[in-house]
Amino acid sequence: MGTNLALVSLDDLELLVAKQSIKNEVWKAEEAAKYLKCSQSQIKKQATEGIVPGVKVGTEWRFSSIALFEYVSKSKVNK
Repeated sequence: MGTNLALVSLDDLELLVAKQSIKNEVWKAEEAAKYLKCSQSQIKKQATEGIVPGVKVGTEWRFSSIALFEYVSKSKVNK
């Protein structure tokens, strides 16, 4: 019988563990801006341009905490 082996990097494992410890919440622009340490106008502009993951509901922007965590994680890797 064969053995299934999965090869993953330490970075992938750290990301998986961190992702599991984050609550999946929907944030308003104010909360998302605090998390990203930027202004509300900046995060709204970046969401409009498709840089930061977000969804516009009516006139307000909403952001997934998990999606923002992944965005930040990928940004750190690309630096």
